[in-house]
Amino acid sequence: MLFPVIHDTRNEATGVRFTDEHAMIDLADGRIIGVPLRWFPLLEAATDAQRQNYQLGGREIYWEDIDDGMDLVALVSGLYLEPSEEYMAELRQTIAEREFALATPT
Repeated sequence: MLFPVIHDTRNEATGVRFTDEHAMIDLADGRIIGVPLRWFPLLEAATDAQRQNYQLGGREIYWEDIDDGMDLVALVSGLYLEPSEEYMAELRQTIAEREFALATPT
């Protein structure tokens, strides 16, 4: 039986761009995948500067400013699931706390 060959570098990200509703991820093999920002509420609520401050790490992208990331293997394979309402409620609370901290003078 033949098995598919998994190429380590094909799915590596080479860059990220944003539209109003999506993160557009450039992959090493020339593909571009769009991911709904609603799947990543912390990233969706981030400022443009925070979104642009990302690190590429093989098959993951990480935004240190917001402590959030994307696993490209899960995204490319379709294993990524939309977050549950319970998780979304926790993230909304985290976002509100971060916004309050930014608005409060030190």
